[in-house]
Amino acid sequence: MIPTAPLEKIQVAPAAPGIADTAVAWVAAAGTRVRLISELALAEAKLAAISLALMACLAMLTAAFVLTAWGLLMAGLIYGLMQLQFTLWPVLLVLGGLHALIALLAWRSAVRLSNNLEFGYTRQQFGQKWEVGHEVAATTKES
Repeated sequence: MIPTAPLEKIQVAPAAPGIADTAVAWVAAAGTRVRLISELALAEAKLAAISLALMACLAMLTAAFVLTAWGLLMAGLIYGLMQLQFTLWPVLLVLGGLHALIALLAWRSAVRLSNNLEFGYTRQQFGQKWEVGHEVAATTKES
């Protein structure tokens, strides 16, 4: 049958969004989300870098103040001991030796702690026979 109504009076219902339109919208939304998350990560990375640089500057400033305070304390101690009739050179030798002993103990502790940075036992679990640390070398030779 041929429609008899004039073309002006025929109304067509609006097309419902199809799968293609929905997929395009979903891809656009996913792209927007990725872009926004990337911008957020970039902003946080910039903030972290600025914070790290500021922390390094503050650490150096703090170290300078600590060293200055320590120097003033040692100068005051030396002056006080000299006021108690101790001569300068023995006081300097005793304080210098004490500082050298403390530095040696701190150095040995740092070297001992550096073995923790080698992941020796983890490497051993992965089957790699790398003899990096003292403890790992002893355990790999036994097996």
